[in-house]
Order: sequence, then C-alpha cells, then structure tokens
Amino acid sequence: MSASNHVPHVPQVPTEEIAHPKLRAVIEKAVVTKSPPVAWYRTMAHNPEVAAAFAAYWEMLHRGGTVPHEIKELARIQIAQMVGCEFCARQVSPLASSITQAEKMSCALPNWEHPDPKTRAALHYARTLTLDDGRDAEVYEELRKFYTNAEIIELSAFFCFTAGGNRMAKSWSIEPHEEVSAIPAGAMSIHDSSAQSASLEHSQKG
Repeated sequence: MSASNHVPHVPQVPTEEIAHPKLRAVIEKAVVTKSPPVAWYRTMAHNPEVAAAFAAYWEMLHRGGTVPHEIKELARIQIAQMVGCEFCARQVSPLASSITQAEKMSCALPNWEHPDPKTRAALHYARTLTLDDGRDAEVYEELRKFYTNAEIIELSAFFCFTAGGNRMAKSWSIEPHEEVSAIPAGAMSIHDSSAQSASLEHSQKG
C-alpha cells in the first residue's frame, strides 16, 4: 500500500490536540531520542496515562540501567526484525552511534555472530526470549560470564518489553512501509518455525 493510501488501525493524535503535560514532555523528548519516535507516542496519546507510564518505564530500561545502551539498542533492532516490525526496525537511537549499518542488517541473521563476547551473549539471550528456541541452559551459562543477576533482570525486562511494543506497533500499522525493507532477507522470524531450528543448530555447531 502506498503512503498516500495508508490507513493505520489506530490513528495518531495531532500534537496540538495533546493536552496531557507529561505526554507533551515525552513527545518533545522523543524528537531528540527517536527510539521510539514521535509517531509512537502520538498513537499512544489516545490513552495519555498509559503512554506516559510506558515512556517512563522505557526510559529506565532502554537508556538507564547498568547494561550499556549500545548493547540493548542492537538487541532491540534484532528483536524488531525477528518480530517483523518494519516501523521498529527503522528506528535508530542517536546514543548508539557506534552501531554500524552492517551490524544492524546482520544481527537477526541465523549464522551471524557479534565479535564482542558480552554483546554476543546479550543477543543470544534476546534471540532465545523472542524465539523460545529452547537454548535457555546454554544461554544463561554464557550470560553469567558477563552480567550480574540484576543485569540479567534488566535485560529480560527490556527484551520482553521491546517484543511486546513491537507487536503493538506492527498491529497498529502506525506508518506505511518504505520501499526498501529495514528487515534483511533471511532474518530469523517468530513466524517461521525453522528459525528456532536454525538458531539451535547454529548454537550446536558453535
């Protein structure tokens, strides 16, 4: 569907019609932070209290905590691609400028591994939580080499919150897809049972 013909399932509320002070502050900040963008909060603006609470929890998990933001941001992109949310996969956090385009377009491919072991462990965890691929034992063994239990909770909460938000955005159909997909061909997918098998097979080879 072309952009001119796109009709979202939940429309965005025009910024000038948003009177809730906390949500207006959130939207002003989203212009800068961009992940999620203004369009997300304008859609959530139909329920300002929920939108503001969502923003506060997201801020704590995504840009707060003790796990490096760049690690969580790359995992967010990976999860968006596996869930199949183009809107979410297109987002880029300015605070994670060290993430390369190659990493963004490779992080959800079944045979790709990040060269940094700490980042790699987090991506494996995000993959297992999203795909439910049965790798829990080995993933937790790997995680504990780099993360405290408190940080594992931080990652768990962020990854699951991310996956839920991705499903919401995809269902709402906030914006039309761009001509060039933000999701690479061959990316693992929650909609493809072979993705779980590919993930497990790759781990066994490693």
